[in-house]
Amino acid sequence: IILSCRLSYQPRSVQYSTYHVAGQHLLDTSFVSFLQPYGDSLHSVMQIVLATAKTTLQKKQPEGTLGNFLADALRESAAEIFNTPVDAAFLNPGGIRKSYLKSGTITVGNLYEIMPFDNLVALQEISGRVLQDFLNLTAVKGGWPVAGLTMKIKDNKAADIRIGGAPFYANAYYYVVNSDYIVNGGDNCDMLKAVPATLTGYLVRDVFIDYFREWQTGGKKITEPTGGRVSYVQ
Repeated sequence: IILSCRLSYQPRSVQYSTYHVAGQHLLDTSFVSFLQPYGDSLHSVMQIVLATAKTTLQKKQPEGTLGNFLADALRESAAEIFNTPVDAAFLNPGGIRKSYLKSGTITVGNLYEIMPFDNLVALQEISGRVLQDFLNLTAVKGGWPVAGLTMKIKDNKAADIRIGGAPFYANAYYYVVNSDYIVNGGDNCDMLKAVPATLTGYLVRDVFIDYFREWQTGGKKITEPTGGRVSYVQ
């Protein structure tokens, strides 16, 4: 039997004071001067132009042009990052924090507004049965941005699923990309938690920044991506 003599303490009460910060307080000029170079540097980075969009991209459900474009970016980039053909890529709508991306110049700051979280790109090889459960969840939530896959929403379930234009099979295995937040069970995606995931430390936001920059480097303007990926059964 091993006994420990170490004491542990638990707080029984917490006392605090509330201070209201208003405009009448004096500005700490020394602290402002200390922060100024960092603020200037950050502002300079955020103003870097990555690409130009010919049209405004919108976030909508069951699908929208912004979500479709970002999902395409994630799928195409993940195939290069993991050196693996990616069957489908998803983005949870709550992770896209802005409802639109205006036409015209697109800056680094714009993409931080869209994706402020430091989520990582995660690849999983999942069975068709697990994928069906995951797709059913996205159906209940009104449809998620997706690339590489089409589906209908019928009675809050995923139906008429096709991957890369081919029929979907419950017994098959598929390479699917999400963020680490989702593969770890975020947004009620518990069905993905038991499936091993591969990560390289690549941020989802950095994928978007690099992808948008490639359009500019190639002399292309961003246009609306193909639609018809997620829809309700009429």
